[in-house]
Amino acid sequence: ASGVQAVSNFRPVAAASIYYKYTKNGVVWDMSCGYGGRLLGALASGVVKKYIGTDPCALTYKGLKTIEYDFNHIDMEIDLNMVGSEDFVPNEEVDLCFTSPPYFNTEKYSNEETQSWKKYSTKKEWLEGFLKKTMQNCYSCLKDDGLMIINIANVKVYSNLENDVLRMAYLEH
Repeated sequence: ASGVQAVSNFRPVAAASIYYKYTKNGVVWDMSCGYGGRLLGALASGVVKKYIGTDPCALTYKGLKTIEYDFNHIDMEIDLNMVGSEDFVPNEEVDLCFTSPPYFNTEKYSNEETQSWKKYSTKKEWLEGFLKKTMQNCYSCLKDDGLMIINIANVKVYSNLENDVLRMAYLEH
């Protein structure tokens, strides 16, 4: 067994609930858009003014652009960027940074060189190059009362992932 698991989509209803509770008419940044569950949740929430999304995968980005097109009648600005969150900072203040990042090399969205599991081949490199830099970018754009919410769990090949993410969040804040 390789330890690689199938990629899953974040439940839009759960995302909508989080947006509703933690941002009222605000700007959100989804640092790892994935297949669009959090984007759909933002659209359904009725409280997100602007959704900023980053994802380096070309096919995923194309799918996200389709969601944007299909829901262009909803009064919410969507700003999608085909880039990794470690290489992007929104050019405005953000109320909420919220995502479920790739779990190091557990979920493999594509074989593109832009993928964090390809760019950072060890846990230490991934923590420093991807996660730490992403968190630094979040903290640099968050409003003073803004929040960063990261959905993560320990996995078979990375049994202390939750602790490493928490440690990194505290170190960078």
